[in-house]
Amino acid sequence: MAGKPKPFFRKQTQAWYCSIGGRQIRLGKDKDAAEQKFHELMSDRESISSEITTLYDLSQRYLDWVQENRKQGTYDNNLLYLKSFIESIGKRLKVSQLKKHHITKWTGENQHWSDTATNDAIAIVQRMLNWAVEEGYLKYSPLPKVRKPRRQRRDVVYNAQQWKQIKDAATGPLVEFLDFLYWTGCRPKEARIVEKKHVHDDLIIFPADESKGESEPRVIFLSPEPKAIVDRLVAERPEGPLFRNSQGNPWTKDAIKCRLNRMSKVIGFRVIAYGARHSFATNALTTGGVDPISLSHLMGHKDTAMVSRVYSHLAKNVDFLRAQASKAIAGLSKQDECSTQDIDCEDDTGASK
Repeated sequence: MAGKPKPFFRKQTQAWYCSIGGRQIRLGKDKDAAEQKFHELMSDRESISSEITTLYDLSQRYLDWVQENRKQGTYDNNLLYLKSFIESIGKRLKVSQLKKHHITKWTGENQHWSDTATNDAIAIVQRMLNWAVEEGYLKYSPLPKVRKPRRQRRDVVYNAQQWKQIKDAATGPLVEFLDFLYWTGCRPKEARIVEKKHVHDDLIIFPADESKGESEPRVIFLSPEPKAIVDRLVAERPEGPLFRNSQGNPWTKDAIKCRLNRMSKVIGFRVIAYGARHSFATNALTTGGVDPISLSHLMGHKDTAMVSRVYSHLAKNVDFLRAQASKAIAGLSKQDECSTQDIDCEDDTGASK
């Protein structure tokens, strides 16, 4: 009959261990601390998993789950950062041994990452640990809070002159790709993956499982300019993505970024694909007279909150705000006039208020 588990000393490593469930657990080199840790493990068996599970093993389980339950892009992003994380800490580090300094060391080794990339990387590690808790692999996360750098805002907006410079610097199929972004306000990824099957006359419709958030279909409205581009590409490419590079291959995120980075150096200001989307929204609000609710639908947002946050740079547009203030005062003056004269006032449609 097997005896009860108890700590034992290993001369080779000069450390104390115990064996529970056929797995050896290192307790440390100090005898008193080792015995205390042993008793804690025996009184709380649920914590044993964090002592015997390596972060490498946990990452493999998590990536398998992500691959089965999330989109390919999400899996690729998780794989990229978790692979880097494991390369930094090693494959033998146990979950219970993970400390904040491991995260600091890892991100310090990748100083070429932007603040947004670093934020994403840390968040993915935290998400993996939280997932392990939810699935019952761990009792608690060893990293409940880690300070992350703030994500960088991408509120780049181009005026008409800047957009002309961008168009003049662009070459080949990239020109139509940028025009499509500028005229529709769609996300760069949506432009990269659109196919003939998504085109319905003057609408592009992504079903819910292909749209951001996967909650409802995404509809992109085509004005005459982008519709002309789409109609021509649909005729040329009945299968696969419509927008492709000069080699006939679908555009990738990295390829577009590389091209735009080179253009930025040539024309002297930062060029990003999201700048076209932000310019569409800003023009719609300022000169187009589109209301925020309608714009939120055109942009594929669920509500106006995202419009308010992302396009907060409008607060820096003094001319726009001055015009809005004049409209507000005009409305108040009209109400005061109606109140003073005690008469019915009609709105712009002729209906009595």
